[in-house]
Amino acid sequence: MPRCSTCRDVVPPLTPVAIVNGNSGPGRSYYACRGCLVAGRLIPFALHPIGSRGTRMTYPDIVPADLVARLAELGDRPDLIAPVARLMDAATRTKRRAASADELHAAHEQARTAVADLRTAARARHPATPATEVAR
Repeated sequence: MPRCSTCRDVVPPLTPVAIVNGNSGPGRSYYACRGCLVAGRLIPFALHPIGSRGTRMTYPDIVPADLVARLAELGDRPDLIAPVARLMDAATRTKRRAASADELHAAHEQARTAVADLRTAARARHPATPATEVAR
């Protein structure tokens, strides 16, 4: 039975937040309850950018606490994957020591845009429909 890896609670919904491969076995999944998702600013595993190693990821400080709480309610909606990936890319680029002022400015702007996109998605009742679906 899955448990929250932080508070050890078993009350659903529990959201996978990390998957660690085992050296000689199947590995282990880490879960978080809704309260721990918000308190720890944890990003659901289904929203992790492609190429991440499966470790826990947290929302950067640019994401306000009220938005983190709303995103925890939404779970792992597919329309959140792209903005989270852009946000995490921007957060990584802002930490580069060799980045120029222009690169840092562009990364900060990308992060602000991703947060705005996440806020827009959080306000929507249903996942956004891709433009290709609307055209049909």
